[in-house]
Amino acid sequence: MKFSALTGLILAAAVFIASAILSFSNTGVLVDAKSALIVVGGTVTTTLICFSFREVSALVKVFFKRVIFGNVVDPALTIIEITNLARAAKKGKANFERAVADIRHAFLRDGAEILFWAEEDISDDELRDLLETRVYMQHERYMAEANQLKSVSQFPPAFGLMGTTMGMIALLQNLNDGGGEGLGQAMAIALITTLYGLVLSNFLLAPIAENLSKQSQEEFFVRRMIVEGLMLIHQGKPPRFVEEYIVSYVLPKDRPKK
Repeated sequence: MKFSALTGLILAAAVFIASAILSFSNTGVLVDAKSALIVVGGTVTTTLICFSFREVSALVKVFFKRVIFGNVVDPALTIIEITNLARAAKKGKANFERAVADIRHAFLRDGAEILFWAEEDISDDELRDLLETRVYMQHERYMAEANQLKSVSQFPPAFGLMGTTMGMIALLQNLNDGGGEGLGQAMAIALITTLYGLVLSNFLLAPIAENLSKQSQEEFFVRRMIVEGLMLIHQGKPPRFVEEYIVSYVLPKDRPKK
């Protein structure tokens, strides 16, 4: 579980609640069904217009799988696993197979399994092209999910503005009719709807999209490192050389401790 993301979501809710308590004598004024209907309902319907049911369902799964319950990318652990694979490859195919079974990084494990049959009539360039195609296609897919959420995050403020406009129209209509009973309710819809849109966008959707985008970049560099490590193993390079080469992909603070 990613405690930083979960902690951030909890703190965001705490900041909003604390701000409401400090700003209003009656926090119940922030609960408005009409405003929620405009912002949440509008965001959901617009999202369904833009994306299919399958894509929307995938975004929900992505939130839990990658943001809440996803594994944190650990370059140091991946470097250790690549180095162990290089050592095992020098000891024979049986040792290499046992080392592959112990790998935790899914992409590294899949790539290492390719080496089982890559000794056939496959050139180094063809092997590299295969591995890099997987890297770029997975990266494109992950970035597409992040971009979809970025698009969704633009909807709530727009519906908040729509609610504000509707509230101001109701306010002016009451003034024109000479009545003052609905002025407070109209102003509440106008302002609370805007607040709902800003909170939903800036406290939830936009941060999640940024989280996914950052994860995708980190995983992209790790996968590029894995490709280079697997190519060096395939070429039979010494384990020490493999380790020294792949550590060039990360900052000194992210390298394995010796």
